[in-house]
Amino acid sequence: MTNSEGRMTKEAPSTKAKVMVLALVFAFVAAFWFGLFWTGIHQAGESIRALPEEAAKAIEAAAKLQTARKLPGADILKNYALPSTRPEDDLHAMAHVFSNLRLLVKGDAPFRMGANEEFAAALMGKNATKEVFLEAPHACLNAKGQLVDRWGSPLFFHVRDRSRIDLRSAGPDGEMWTTDDLHRRHDGEFFRGEMLPSDNLREGK
Repeated sequence: MTNSEGRMTKEAPSTKAKVMVLALVFAFVAAFWFGLFWTGIHQAGESIRALPEEAAKAIEAAAKLQTARKLPGADILKNYALPSTRPEDDLHAMAHVFSNLRLLVKGDAPFRMGANEEFAAALMGKNATKEVFLEAPHACLNAKGQLVDRWGSPLFFHVRDRSRIDLRSAGPDGEMWTTDDLHRRHDGEFFRGEMLPSDNLREGK
């Protein structure tokens, strides 16, 4: 386009062109914000989907902790083999655990009463009602699944009948049937040294 003097002049942008430019700018901005919005929604969705799994894990962990705290055997034996307690206290607590187990697991044969391992298994759920009284690890359990005294020797269980069970610890020397053994009779009386019951107990007599 030329002016009156014959010079070329620039044509002012038309309204239509301005509208197109503005539309393009608006579209770009809108696409940018929509992208941000969609990314946020997607991330939020992922977080929301992850919540049930995380919540389930938290609930499961809390349930395990609560179960561990409520195990009656763990509570009764909480001071087992501590330096501040006596060996007599250990055997008394062990007898108390089985007394409670027999009360809870009723019947003529609540659990097998034979070898040490059978008594340990009964505490850990191998009984008539599958009641768990204790879980490993614990101070009274060794890696072989045996109930042990504070010196790490397996306890000896002498079953007179279902409700009368004697307990015996090998004592500090770790050898059963020696004079430093500690014997708890089913009625709660303790024996040491020359007063220990005969070693015929090991033969079930």
